[in-house]
This record gives sequence, structure tokens and C-alpha cells, in this order.
Amino acid sequence: MLNQIRKNVRNPYVQAVLGLIILVFIFFFGWGVRSQKATYVAKVNDTEIDLATYQRAYGNLTDLYRKAYGDRWNARMAKELGLARRALDQLIDQTLLLQEADRRDIEVTDEELAAAIQAVGAFQEGGRFSKQRYLQILDANRITPLEYEESTRRELLLRKVEQAIRSQAQVTDAEVEAEYRDRNTKARIAFVAFRPEAFEADVQVTDEALADFYEAQKEQYRTPERRSARYILFGPEAFEKDVEVTDAEIEQEYNWRAGEFTVAEAVRARHILLKVPPNADAAKEKEIRERIEKLRKQIQDGADFAELAKKYSEDPGSKDRGGDLGYFERGKMVPEFEKVAFELEPGQVSEPVKTAFGYHLILVEDHRQARQQPLEEVRDRIEQDIRRRKALELAFTAADNTLMDLEDGKVTWDDLAKEHEVKTTGLVTKTDRIPGVAKPDEFRDLLFSTDPDGPGEILETPQGTYLIAVAEAKPAEIPPLEAIRDRVEAAYRKAQASRLAREKAAQFLAEAREKGWDEAVKERSLTAETTQPFAKKGGAVPKIGWSPELKEAVFGLEPGQVAGEPFEVNGVVYAVRLVERIEPDMSGLEEARERIRKELLSKKQGEYFDEYLKRLRAEAEIEINEDLLRL
Repeated sequence: MLNQIRKNVRNPYVQAVLGLIILVFIFFFGWGVRSQKATYVAKVNDTEIDLATYQRAYGNLTDLYRKAYGDRWNARMAKELGLARRALDQLIDQTLLLQEADRRDIEVTDEELAAAIQAVGAFQEGGRFSKQRYLQILDANRITPLEYEESTRRELLLRKVEQAIRSQAQVTDAEVEAEYRDRNTKARIAFVAFRPEAFEADVQVTDEALADFYEAQKEQYRTPERRSARYILFGPEAFEKDVEVTDAEIEQEYNWRAGEFTVAEAVRARHILLKVPPNADAAKEKEIRERIEKLRKQIQDGADFAELAKKYSEDPGSKDRGGDLGYFERGKMVPEFEKVAFELEPGQVSEPVKTAFGYHLILVEDHRQARQQPLEEVRDRIEQDIRRRKALELAFTAADNTLMDLEDGKVTWDDLAKEHEVKTTGLVTKTDRIPGVAKPDEFRDLLFSTDPDGPGEILETPQGTYLIAVAEAKPAEIPPLEAIRDRVEAAYRKAQASRLAREKAAQFLAEAREKGWDEAVKERSLTAETTQPFAKKGGAVPKIGWSPELKEAVFGLEPGQVAGEPFEVNGVVYAVRLVERIEPDMSGLEEARERIRKELLSKKQGEYFDEYLKRLRAEAEIEINEDLLRL
């Protein structure tokens, strides 16, 4: 019985019936249980954050990361990144800020709201707000104007209260002066480098020492679990012959996707560009203007526009094509160029047009008005889409039925190999990418969540449905020392050589403090080098590299003083001595004062806002419904 339901679950009638059953179950049975529990995900002071709001926030955050990671994204990463808690934290912070706005009597006026909405580029046509376009876009995204306006007002209010909090942070003249000193105070140091590789020959390896090292480090040598998959791809191509598409289905699909079949207004044009150098004076610009007017006169007298563009245009992207820019929609060209291009009739040549690039002549060859493509124009495309979608559904059904036959013992994978192409992947870990399959990360995740002894699982993709089973599974293990002795010994030698380098550097520093730097260098026959001057803030230490710890220590020394301990930078151990500290020329402070103040203010405001938000959290009564959060 269960198998029969599963085989037919994609039938629309069955889906409707199941949906009704689930709805009734939730309403009559689920409500009685839920009514005894809190129905909010979190409560911040007296404000509740409901489940729907949390789910929207989590969905938006997930979409953001999905777009950032692209094909590498998978459901497991959402858990590893802690997106559920991040989404809730964002909502709690927003709630606290809205409560703070209320305490401060901060609000967003209707005029501010209208201005913000009208400034959204997506709602504009020809650079002006279009109410019709605004309503069309909201309708296409199933958002009512009231919902969008409330959301925008909320966003503006959050920005206002954040700005009000940030504005409380101030930068004093003393802080500006201290920052200027830090940026411009420089040091020059002497150093001796102790390279670990120079001490590897001194490392003695005994079986006991190696065994102890391995025991302490053995987790580093653990091999991860590895699996290989055997799979069959049920592609839609094999099922397209069984698909029928009716005229009614095509018409319905066309109506659903009507917005997809609009052709935007566009112009096809050529242009000739004569560039005006950024530093050109009035005489130079006049000369270039006269040259382009002469070219326009030649065109009016019958010269071929494309040939003149090839010969004289200074636009490398279109010059060789006779200035052909192809079709372009509004918003693709600079405003001055676009305005003229869309006003010209086909065949017309413009007067010289000045833009930031120089002077242009524009020839419009075609002006394509915005229009809705009729059904007959896109019928084949729609029919093909429906046919493939139905074929994908048949492919899923075939894969699902095959899996159930495997579960029921009606067939084996050996039987399937006689009728289908069964492929096998190599052994992979949970972080490897499987080549040659659609949705490779989801494929891999499913492989590692599948019972190694089970019949398999299915995975839907745009290329078809995969039936996947575990072909081979090798558990995670720590190999015995003898199996990886060479690797362990190499790591041991490197670790011990680094220890010896630090010991030698420390010994040298002790002698340098007792006898003097130069004498210690001479006695040990070492090579000391000196850096160029470097600033306390920003940049690496010349000849050494990036090391905030080394810099902090150096600028705490007096000239001639030796550092108390060695520093390891990029695997090399350094003993250092301050040669000189170069005080800054304070005469440059006034010129840099406002620039530094702005930089410090931006940083300080960010830090102040973060601390203020932490304080609001600490003082608030926050209750989190962990049970509901896990749903």
C-alpha cells in the first residue's frame, strides 16, 4: 500500500488529496498541541518574532550565501555556517533597534518613504518613477504595495536609528594627533635570521621520541571516510517520446509566464567617437568639435557612415565593425548618448553629442519598440519547456519505481546493469567534488548520507534523476605509525628544527644583552642585516614580512635595545634590535587632520554602534523558543 502511494505521489489528484488530508490533520490535531506552546521564535522585551518572519529572514540569508557560493553551495554548509542562529540574531538586533527608535521618537515621514521608493531604479522608466511599472513589478513578485511600503519604511527607520547611534561617537584632536604619530613614526631594526632548515641535521630521531610525537599528533594523520558511488542517470531524453503537450497546456503556460515574453524597447545604432583628452583646453576641444562636424558634413554629402567609422573612430570596441553597437536597451549607455539615440528616427544622423568620452556622431539603424511577444512567436519554446518538464517527471517516476523494486528485492544492481548504464565514481571524501555529475555537491552529500548496505537513494537534477547507491565505503582511520613513518619523521624533524632555531635565537639575544649586539654577532659568526625604515601602522616589515607582534615589540624599545624574545615570521625565527626610531614631522598634521579624523570617525562609529547594540542585548529580556526554532 505504501509503495503504491509513493509511486503515484506525483499525480496531481493524489497531491490534492494528500494536501487536504495534511491540512485537516494540522488544523484539527496539530493546533491542539501547538496552542499549549509559545507561537513565537523569540521574544525581545515585549515584542514577539513570529515563525513566518524568522523563516523569511532565514530564507533571505540562505539565498544570499547560495548566490555567493554558486555551485559549491549545499544544505550542509547552511548548518556549518550557523545561518539559522545568524538569521535569528539579525531579527533580534533589528527588534532592539526599532525599540530604540521608539524610545528616541525617531520616525520616517511619508515624504521620506515616497522619495526612497521613487529613487529605486527598477521602478523607473526613462529616469523617472513609473507607478505602473512599480505596481507591475510588485504584482509579479506577489507583493502588495502596502507590504512593500511597510518593509521599506522599516528599513529606512533602521538606517535612521543606526545613524543616530553612530553619530554619538566623536574623535578628539588628541586622538587625531596620536594616529598621525603612529602612522608616521618609523623604525629601523637590525635582525639575525635563524632558519629552521639549517638545524635539521642536528635533529636526532629515536624510535621512542618519534612514537611520542606520533601519539601527540596522530589526529592530524587521520584519513577521512571515503566512499564511491554507483549510479544510473534517468535522463529526460529517453521519455520525451512518451510525452503529449496540448494546446490548452501551452496557452496556460504562456499566461503564467507572460512577463517572460516581453521584448524591451531597444535601438540599433552605429557611432563615430573622437576622444577629448581629460586635460584638453578650450582650443583643443574646439578643434575636435570641428573635426567631428566635418565628418557629419561628409555623411550628409553621401559618405558611408561605417567606412568613416572604420577610418576615424577612436572607439576600439566598435571601430573595426564600422561603429556598430548592435541593439541596446535603455540604461546601457551614458545618459547623454542614450537620450539622443532613442530620440532619432531610423536613418537619422545626430548632431555632435558630447559625453565624458568625447564627441560622438550617432546613426540609428533601427528602433525596436517594447512589445509583448504573441503566443505563436514563442509556442515552440513553450512546448519544448513543457515537454522537457513532463519528461523529467517521467524520469523521476522511473528512478523512484526502480528504487522501490530494489527495496522490495525484485531486482538487484547486477540486474539493472543489464538494462541501464551503471557508472561508478572514484573514492571521494565529504569535501571532494565529484566530476561529471549534475549538482556534484548534493550528489556527494547524498552519497555520504546513504546507508552503505541499503539499495540507494534518488536525486533530482535539471539533467534528470540519479539513482545512487554506495559502491564502496572506507571508514575514517588513523594509520599505524609504521605505515606513515616517513611523513611523521619529516614532521618531527621540522618541528624539532624550529624548536632548535628558537633556542639558538633566544641564546643569541641573551648574549647580545650581556655583551652587546655587534659582539654577539661576531662571536657566533652570524650575519646581521638592517631594514629600511618602516611605519608602526600598515605594511610588512622590510626583509621579514607581516608581523604585528614584532612591530608592537619594536616600537616599545629604545634605540639600541634588544628585543626580549625571538619572533617567528613565515617559518623563520628572528632576533631583532632597534637601531633607530624616526619621529614624525608634525608640520604635516594640519594638512592630514581632517582626512585622518574622517577615517577614525568611520571606524569609531562602527565600533560604538556594535558596542551599543551589545549593551541593548545585555539589558534586554530575550526569550528564545528553541523547540520552534528547530522546526
